[in-house]
Amino acid sequence: MPTPTARRPAPDVPPSDPGMPGLALAAGIVGIVGVLPPAFVAVLAVALGGLVADTGPDPWTYLLVVAPIVQLWGALWLLSRRGWLLLVLSVLPVAVLTGAVIWAAAQAEESGGLGWPLLLLAAPVVAAGLALTPRVRRWVAGRPRSRR
Repeated sequence: MPTPTARRPAPDVPPSDPGMPGLALAAGIVGIVGVLPPAFVAVLAVALGGLVADTGPDPWTYLLVVAPIVQLWGALWLLSRRGWLLLVLSVLPVAVLTGAVIWAAAQAEESGGLGWPLLLLAAPVVAAGLALTPRVRRWVAGRPRSRR
């Protein structure tokens, strides 16, 4: 029988689960794989001098470089059991980038299909959806905290 002075864990804190759920691993892997298309676009834009226009630097084009970095950081953050929210929020820059690609394709005379923009957005959205599952969020929330 426990003594009255023994502290019980708060009922709203989930128990720590040492094993990584498959959904968390899948979210991290899909998040890392999903970095490749926007990183390819960023490398292509930098190689073609897209970060500096004729009139000076284009600030919005730095989103091309930042989006894959934030998404990779979010995937690694999830895999290290630090947090799931960064991976979910990293979809926003990629979505803005995809919207810019679709807008630019609509302005061009020879507009291709929506395959490339959907490829840019598919993996990050799947990774965010997997990271939003209750099992993954509970696993991240239950990580052991360091005592200082």
